[in-house]
Amino acid sequence: MRKLGLIAGNRTFPLLFSSSAKSKNSQLEIVAVAVKGETDKRLAKFVDKIFWVDIGKLREVLNIFLEEKVDKIVLAGQISPYRIFKDRSNWDELMNKIFKSISDFRPHSIFSEIIKEFESQGLSFINSTTFLEEHLAKEGLNNNLRIEDSLQEDIASAVELARKIVDLDIGQTVVFKDKAIVAVEALEGTDNTIKRAYKICGPNFLVVKLAKKNQDLRFDVPVIGLNTIKLLKKLKAKALVIEKGKTLILNRDKVLFLSEEANIPILGV
Repeated sequence: MRKLGLIAGNRTFPLLFSSSAKSKNSQLEIVAVAVKGETDKRLAKFVDKIFWVDIGKLREVLNIFLEEKVDKIVLAGQISPYRIFKDRSNWDELMNKIFKSISDFRPHSIFSEIIKEFESQGLSFINSTTFLEEHLAKEGLNNNLRIEDSLQEDIASAVELARKIVDLDIGQTVVFKDKAIVAVEALEGTDNTIKRAYKICGPNFLVVKLAKKNQDLRFDVPVIGLNTIKLLKKLKAKALVIEKGKTLILNRDKVLFLSEEANIPILGV
């Protein structure tokens, strides 16, 4: 692979992916398509070419990659869900065609159909965690803390319930307190789910964030980062449980340091 296309969403995932890819393959040329109003402008420093497009201009994205003759494409970073529900006025004919062909607006349905359309033009997508193996959650404790037996029991019970919810594609994050489900993630994202849970149950809650049994890592990688850990510290969470080998930890060293400082175990299961 000599030329890689990157569809870049928000936050730091696209920056981490690009810098890691370059460090592991110095000959790799990255052609990025960035979304206006979403993608971090610093991405331009990490890629060889960058094209800025408006949300919903899918034909333009497709044409860029065809003209650039990329070998593969990767998706990195989220597109804010509200842009799908509230900002459709400028969508092009291809984007409208995609949405007319699906029966629901779940991310899996949307991105599966987009990938299918690109593949019909001879393009293909790779796993979004490619080049990022060292940034994925490891099995067991990821920081240097220990888990009390009582908390271990709560975690085992919570993970069993959370897996059933996650496999139904309701949400990746489930918040528990005293073995009760307090909040399940919808489209608002992990941090807003945690805030909602805190309003209901107060501190000392447990957060479980898992991948589906057949998670498609080409477009749906569970991610945690520094903002989530800062929030968990502020709201006095008990622990964070994440999926080993499938959850990306952004700013890994800082995340692990801050979680230790806040006495919040991060457990990979």
